[in-house]
Amino acid sequence: MTRRSKDTIRKAAIVAAGVAMIASLAILTSARIQSRFVESQSGSALVFIDKYVDEPLRAEFTAGIDSYTGGFLKAARLLGEAPIRGPVAFFAADRHYGVISANDPLVKRRLSGRPSSDFVLFRSIGSNFYANELVARSIASQDGAYVFVNIDEGWRASLVHAYAHSIAAANAPAALSPAFVLDQDFDSEMKFSYRFADETFALLASDLLELAEDLGSVEQAWSSFSAATARRYADPESDVAAREAEIIMATYDLPQKSAEFYAACNGFASWLLDAYGRDALCAAARTFFSGRYDGLDDPFIAFGGLEKAVLEWKGDATIPR
Repeated sequence: MTRRSKDTIRKAAIVAAGVAMIASLAILTSARIQSRFVESQSGSALVFIDKYVDEPLRAEFTAGIDSYTGGFLKAARLLGEAPIRGPVAFFAADRHYGVISANDPLVKRRLSGRPSSDFVLFRSIGSNFYANELVARSIASQDGAYVFVNIDEGWRASLVHAYAHSIAAANAPAALSPAFVLDQDFDSEMKFSYRFADETFALLASDLLELAEDLGSVEQAWSSFSAATARRYADPESDVAAREAEIIMATYDLPQKSAEFYAACNGFASWLLDAYGRDALCAAARTFFSGRYDGLDDPFIAFGGLEKAVLEWKGDATIPR
């Protein structure tokens, strides 16, 4: 081999090594490698799953999103056609939301152009050990844009619960803006009424899913709903009461929604079911989740409106808070 050939080979090796080094650096500094999340997609929504979650569980969660959100709500007849708007992104974390950060390179890149308030929300969620609701290991943002779920053995019910909140908020009619926006038009009474209706239907959805998994079918879940769920919310030793006690002990403060509030929402749904039947209750849920109503009385029109239904249920029209 001539000296020129040797020089050519040496130079080629140097160039190849340089290219490999540059490629390695590009890969190692890429958003996907630097991120704490594995990214996928469900329909039009982004899905960010904590890398610490085992790969089989990540795959199961991603594959099950549609089945345990809109799919289940349709199977239970709580949802008609797909809602016009849904979550922008699902965040699935392992045990807590400390992984969620506005500075995560993948999240920052994929959600570029979103309002800055979204990233303030991520900081708040990520630092709040008790962000989840008492009844589920999940939470949804107020505007419905984001669903946050802890992946554990109960992730399916947690997922549908937060998703129900998400689509209700994302599709809420403009007439309800005084319940969402803290400005001079904010209406606290409307807020409390919306909050009660919203939780009634979200809780109905997640309780039905849990029962369907335990009993084997949605039909059996409906048949046993009132008696089976009442035990959970009436029992002072229930998981809901235990979580509330833990939060009070750790923070010296009440959670945003108390165990008593969830019990009221469950009691109201059970009473509507027993007094008016499944068809009427399902129709109310479908109207509420679609956002195709002008005021909160509209979803409850079959019961004479929301306040009248509450009055008939508990003897006065005061909305539980």
